[in-house]
This record gives sequence, C-alpha cells and structure tokens, in this order.
Amino acid sequence: MQTKAEAKFRSPEVLILVVLAVWAALVRVAALVQPQRIVWGDEPFYLWLGRNWLTGRGYSFTGYSDVHHTPMYPLLSGLFYLVTHNLELASDICYVLFGVLLIIPIYLLAKEMYGRGAGYASAALLAIYPAIATAPAFWGTLTEPPYYFFVYTGLWMVLLAMRRGRALFYALAGICFGAAYLTRPEAIAYVTVAGVVLALVKLSEKRLLNRAALVGLALYAVGFLLFFMPYAYYVYRETGSWMVSEKAGVTFVTGLGLSEGNTRAFDEATWGLDSTGLEVFFFSRESYDVSMFDAILAYPTEFVQLLVRNASRFVGSLLSSRMLPIYLLPLMGLAFFKVAWDTVRAKGELLLLSSLTPVAVFLLFFIQDRYIATLLPTLVIWLGLGAYELGVWIRETACNLLGDRLPKSDRLRKSVVAIPTVGLLLFFVLMQPRVIAKYTNIRSFRPEHKTIGLWLKDNIPPGSVVMARYPAIAFYADAQWEPTANAEYAQVLVYARAQGVDYFVLDEEETYDLRPQFAFLLNENMLPPDLDLVHIDHSARGKLAIFRLR
Repeated sequence: MQTKAEAKFRSPEVLILVVLAVWAALVRVAALVQPQRIVWGDEPFYLWLGRNWLTGRGYSFTGYSDVHHTPMYPLLSGLFYLVTHNLELASDICYVLFGVLLIIPIYLLAKEMYGRGAGYASAALLAIYPAIATAPAFWGTLTEPPYYFFVYTGLWMVLLAMRRGRALFYALAGICFGAAYLTRPEAIAYVTVAGVVLALVKLSEKRLLNRAALVGLALYAVGFLLFFMPYAYYVYRETGSWMVSEKAGVTFVTGLGLSEGNTRAFDEATWGLDSTGLEVFFFSRESYDVSMFDAILAYPTEFVQLLVRNASRFVGSLLSSRMLPIYLLPLMGLAFFKVAWDTVRAKGELLLLSSLTPVAVFLLFFIQDRYIATLLPTLVIWLGLGAYELGVWIRETACNLLGDRLPKSDRLRKSVVAIPTVGLLLFFVLMQPRVIAKYTNIRSFRPEHKTIGLWLKDNIPPGSVVMARYPAIAFYADAQWEPTANAEYAQVLVYARAQGVDYFVLDEEETYDLRPQFAFLLNENMLPPDLDLVHIDHSARGKLAIFRLR
C-alpha cells in the first residue's frame, strides 16, 4: 500500500519540478561544455581560497590572509574539491547544483503569490533564461548561482513570515540573507530592505508592537548576525576596522576608470604598484585604508557625473537583448494589471518590488551586467505570471469563439494555457548562442589563456610562480599566481624578484592599450638580459609569450 510520503513524491507537482530540474541541469551542463568556457577573472581567486582553506594552508592565495573575497563560495567549492580533487570540476558542480536549486524558491515564491500555474511558468522560464542560466558560466566569478539561491530563498521566507507570522520563517530569512552576505557582501542591502518591508507590513496591520512580531524581527536580525559577525570580526582583526565590506573603498577608487569606459585607468589603479613598489595596489594592505566617502567629499561634482553615467548605463544594460529584451515588457504589464490587487497581493508585490532596489548600490561604482542581474529572477516571476495570464486569455477566448469544436479532453484544453510559456522557452533557446558570444567577446576573456596555461603545466617545474595579468594562465598551469604590475619594466622586475617569480607570461593584446610599455619584450632582438624567451603561442588576437626570469 502506498504511503503518504510516496504519494506526495509521485504527485504531479513534484514530478513537474523534477522534470524542470533535469531540464535546468542539462542547460547548464551544455554551457559548461562550450569551448569558450574557461576559469577566468575572479573565479580562480575563490577556488584557490577554498582549496587552501580546506586543506590547511589558510584563507589565502597571495601569502597573507584575504579580506577582499567573502568565504561562502570558497567554502562550497572547497568542499567539492575535497571530493573531486579538481578545482574546475568543483566550480562546475556548484554552478549546476545551485542553478537547479534556484528553481525551488522561485517556484514557491510565484506559487505563494499567484498560484501553481504561474509558479510552473516562472520555474520553466528560469531554467533556461539566458542571463540566469548560462551567462554566469562566462562572467568570471561563478558566485552568482549560490548568491541567487540564498537571496531568493530569503525572500520566500520573508513572504512566509509576512503571511504566516511564524518565528521560524523570520529566523530562516535572516539565515539565508546571512549566507547570501557571505557569498557577496552587497547582500547587506537585501536584509535591510526586506526587514523594512516586514516592519512596514506589520505596522500597516497594527501588529508591529505585538510580541510575536517583535520576537520574529529579533530572530530575523539574530539569524543574519550569526553569519555576519564572525566574518566582520575576521575582517576587523586583519584590517583594524569594522566594515560591511573591505572592498567598498578600493572598488570605488579602481572602478572610476571603468565607469568612464577607460579600461586603462582601471588597470593602472588596480594593478599599479603601492608605495613600497613590492606589491600591486589591489592586494596591498594600503588598499585597506581607502575611504570611499573621503573620495566622494573630495570630488563631489565628479561623483554626481558618475551617478548620471551609471544610471544611464543601468537602464541600457537592463533593457538589452542579453538581459531583459524590451519587447517582453508588455507581458509584465499583463502580470501587473490583468487582475485587481487585494491587500494580500499588494503586500507581496511590495516585497518583490523592493527586491529590485538593492542592485542600485552599484550606481556608486560602475555598471556591469553581472552586478545588476540579481534582480532578474524577480522579473522572471512576473514574466511567468504574464505568460500564464496570456495563456488563460487564449484558452478562454478559444472556448468562447469555438465552443464545441474544441477537443473535449480537459487535459488538452488546459494545455492551451502553456502556449505562451512554450513560445518564450523556444525564444530563450534561440538566444543562447548570441548571449554566450556577447559575454565571451571581451578583451580579458581568451580561451588561449587556458591553452598557454596547460602548456606551462606540462613544461615547468611544479611549485613555480607564474606572473601574468590574467589569473586563468596560472590556474591552468597549476602554479602560484602573481599579477603583473602595471608599471615600467624596471619596476616590474624589482617587484617580480621580491615575489619570487619564476616565469612571466605576456599577452600581446594587453600591450595594445593597457600596457604599451611591455611591447618591446615581444621583439626578440630587444629582449633584456634578465629574461629568456621560452615559448610563443600565436593566435588571431596576437602572441602569447612565456619568459623565464634568470
């Protein structure tokens, strides 16, 4: 005889979600097997931190304790590394696993707000939405899937706390936002915004000062602080200052160039040498003392110009074919306005609308798609509702116009509702190659960095120190990485000696605009006596040269 648990597991709802989970996993695996997928950008930093941390070498990959990168992704990838003994595979597992898990809170949020049909549509769209499903594999961090999962699970818990009032939901919401903060520090905005919404809703219900509400809000704060305080203390111990994020000041200063579209200025500010000449600024302890607020006060006019530029780029980035095509907005309008709101829905929509606001913090720095994409799952929920409502309209209109000429089967009649959702799914399938091409056609991204890294792995002694602008090279070489400083060659040589560099890899493309002072090194007749040319790879975008320091 079938038990209740077996019956529930075999229910249509669970079976549909399992199918969607498999579909989401296949989409993400398909992204991983693309030849353009390499570990690059900040992703190696997180992976090196996780491996070193969980294998007893400390929370570091530079020789001293890291305070730039929060520890959740290193912890997750490090745990998988202990099983797989392969850093790239560990990162891939995190990407697929949390991409699939994100379906659960999105479905449950949409179901709680709008019903099961809208929940299915939202989960199906999320499984393949390009900027959520595949783009993160090419953004160069891969922190996005777990970050989205923790943020939206937290929002679901807030919605349940708002409607059910149980203390458990308050506590779980705080815990989820705490985990999100340890993944990316900007999650501090989510715990703040969601907490304000909770308080406002309880105030409107005249229950804010009730014991249950006060206890719930206290548990919400405690749940978050359980995750926040240990890391905040760690940062304080290393820097001597209490702060939400150590990266705020240095990100503001180094990002000014990017906000103006000046990549060279960004490169000089980030990878220039500090006052000692023995460390790059981004990894120097001097970066701990940078104050974003002091910089704003010193240059108020420039700061206002920065905000205006970033606001324009924010809108342009969001309403683009790679993020949210503008011609999908009517579906969201249908989601909002087809049915009149009651008090319950208005409170839920207040929460969802508030979930769009935390990404506004990046107006203070610079705008990239990966920074603002955190709001996309909320927009996908509204797209799912709009597609579902359009499907209901199609079904009811067909019944009114065709009547008895429609098939008698209830199942066939109900399936008509899925037509707009299926159409959107096909559209997103066709968008995938274009989105991947967009995110891989940038200067810092080159599959050749993997090729040259693998050559190094096979041809240099284990434990060698490799200096390169791009960490992907050292990652695939399985070597210790030192960033190439943006300075004159003589200064870089002193820096490289101090850091124990054995090999120096130069990408010809970086000499075009970012570091023209290194171009002479690619002329074998001008090679300085301190370097031996070991190997050259040729590609359509220029040479990749490997030098050995004598």
